[in-house]
Amino acid sequence: RASLRDVHVSLALMEQFLAMAAANTARGVETCGILAASLSANDSVFTISTLIIPKQTGTSDTVEMYSEEDVLTVHLERELYPLGWIHTHPTQTCFLSSVDVHTQCSYQTMLDEAVAIVMAPTDSSKRLGIFRLTTPGGLTLVQNCERRGFHTHPDTHTGQEVYELCGHVYLNDRVQHDVIDLR
Repeated sequence: RASLRDVHVSLALMEQFLAMAAANTARGVETCGILAASLSANDSVFTISTLIIPKQTGTSDTVEMYSEEDVLTVHLERELYPLGWIHTHPTQTCFLSSVDVHTQCSYQTMLDEAVAIVMAPTDSSKRLGIFRLTTPGGLTLVQNCERRGFHTHPDTHTGQEVYELCGHVYLNDRVQHDVIDLR
């Protein structure tokens, strides 16, 4: 973990996302957003400054975005890094499913600091989790997994769990953010 750069994000961004997802959450449907970040002048800190809500379709246990080119355009025009994603588990607990770890793999393969934020409003013990795949164990395992849909993963070759809570992310109330709703 020592090689991971710090990531700063505001709780206000997560709360605003949850408010934007409220209609879907009330119907038991997942919602997702993309986390875009700037990098400090000395390349040491990512600040999640933009929440992009893509066009998407959701079910009770999946969410899929489409028109990814619109999301890429926002990243390019604003010179932002794709630092991960946020999504709801409206009827489940706070964890990464086997489908979620594959989504996280695509972000973390591009940028090791990438995060997956899960908002689980009905989970009384843990409403929020900020996760990443373990390295090298979880990341390598999922990169080499050809299965799709919900499935179990074998143990990692390192003995690590497939994913973990992030130790490089800091909640920073001074972080300002924009929201771009592409729906």
